[in-house]
Amino acid sequence: MFDFVKSIFSPSVVNKTVDGIYNGVDKAFYTDEEKAEALQKQVDSKMKLLPLFEPFKLAQRIIAISFTFNFILAFWIGVVLLFMEKLELLDKFIALIGVFQLGWIMMAIVAWYFTGGIINSTKGKKND
Repeated sequence: MFDFVKSIFSPSVVNKTVDGIYNGVDKAFYTDEEKAEALQKQVDSKMKLLPLFEPFKLAQRIIAISFTFNFILAFWIGVVLLFMEKLELLDKFIALIGVFQLGWIMMAIVAWYFTGGIINSTKGKKND
């Protein structure tokens, strides 16, 4: 029976118990150092992600430029048709542009392209 009591109060069991209590109390409080380490890990992970987004940014620019080119080209075709007084052809052209919803596509692309910068700039102002 005393062997059981000795095993409960042996130095290794007592050390493990004390370490468990110490670690539990330590984890119960979130210190400034731990906050700084967590913030640094978060910043490091974001910095590691930036190069992964470079192909996406390139694709975003290519899509934005190609649709912008089409939008501007369609606008100038409409202007030329108006000045040439080809109103029937202009009506058909406007109907074709309406079928493809070119204006909505262009608004979506402009919003998609510029919203990230606007959101990030407003986030920065709130934190200051």
